[in-house]
Amino acid sequence: MKLLLLLLSIVAFGSSCWAAENSVRPNVILIVSDDQGFPDYGFMGSKNVRTPCLDTMAAGGVLYTRGYALPVCSPSLASLLTGQYPHVHGITGNDLATKAGGRAPLTERLLSNALILPKALGEAGYLTFQTGKLWNTTCKEVGFTDGMTKATGRHGGDGLKIGREGLKPIYEFIEGARGKEKPFFVWYAPMMPHEPHTPPERLLAKYRGKGPTPLAEKYYAMVEWFDETCGELDDYLTKNHLSENTVILYLADNGWDAARGNDGLRSKRSPYELGVRTPMFVRWPGKVQALRDDETLASIIDFAPTILKVCGVPVPASLPGIDLLDRPAITARKSIYFESFTHDIANLARPATSLTARVVIDGWTKLLLPGAASAAKNRADAPLKPELFDLKADPLETTNLAESKAGDVGRLSQALDTWWKPE
Repeated sequence: MKLLLLLLSIVAFGSSCWAAENSVRPNVILIVSDDQGFPDYGFMGSKNVRTPCLDTMAAGGVLYTRGYALPVCSPSLASLLTGQYPHVHGITGNDLATKAGGRAPLTERLLSNALILPKALGEAGYLTFQTGKLWNTTCKEVGFTDGMTKATGRHGGDGLKIGREGLKPIYEFIEGARGKEKPFFVWYAPMMPHEPHTPPERLLAKYRGKGPTPLAEKYYAMVEWFDETCGELDDYLTKNHLSENTVILYLADNGWDAARGNDGLRSKRSPYELGVRTPMFVRWPGKVQALRDDETLASIIDFAPTILKVCGVPVPASLPGIDLLDRPAITARKSIYFESFTHDIANLARPATSLTARVVIDGWTKLLLPGAASAAKNRADAPLKPELFDLKADPLETTNLAESKAGDVGRLSQALDTWWKPE
């Protein structure tokens, strides 16, 4: 009997060791660039700007060069937090058209969503840390166990110091998490290369006189400065033997027109390619084989299910996105959808009131249908009639094919109505 008990205890001990070894959950770092055009990376073929650190990171992961975010930052960040489209999570713009109630209505609307990513990760045992951009809420309200944004407001308050003033808060948080032997999640969303474009002179000197405009030269230097911070973070992981068990995900929150800046009417705030397209990648050394995919469509709504899955947290069936690491599922999806809205939200309860366009991309064909709202005060263009583009032949949407391809317009309009038909 004693021998039997001894054997059972040995088996139990071995099983518990196997479980412990195989239940080591990865750390996760989400990097969100701010106002960066999709062409403005070395790995995207840019001859104007250097991004050596992001080039290396992207080359080591699963890279989707045809990723799509949203035209402005607050809705994009809300989609990262909730895994939903703006017309579902309710944050369709950066501000309310009416200032009554301050930002409280936006806070309440955001927090009413069924899933809030940092909260879900915290409940699963992760320590979570917010830095950089965070709209309409504090780090604690949205479920981070710690963070830099302590007051509700626009952009992110004290969180905006990250990157421009170094990465020390992130390093201190990671050291604390390691001391507690807890897996961690870091939200790194610096206000970079976002204006103000105040790069160090050592970087600006590389671009001065070489860009299409002085505005572009400052922007390019900001992009390289942001890239340097990503490299510093990656070096820290390597030096502290954290790289192999840390998943890094990357995207930009919206696009940018390097030469025209805020006057680029078909970039930021618009549903056109320079406003919404962004490369996206997931790097997990030793676990995920590096791959560059220039064909498959990826979406900002894919990030929440991807992060939940790698962290071992159940993915709610209500999330419309796909795990970016589930290659069979994501390559089987041939169409993605998104929408654009006015900068200010006309009616928080009725998203369609602020709608400027609904968009579907089916393979390489892109259809934009106008919404009820005008983009006139949006400092951005939006379609006034159906617009159809062949993105392979015409990546910056110069030729509207809607009249000559009425069949595609009808077919994709029906698909948009099936996805979301505004009231």
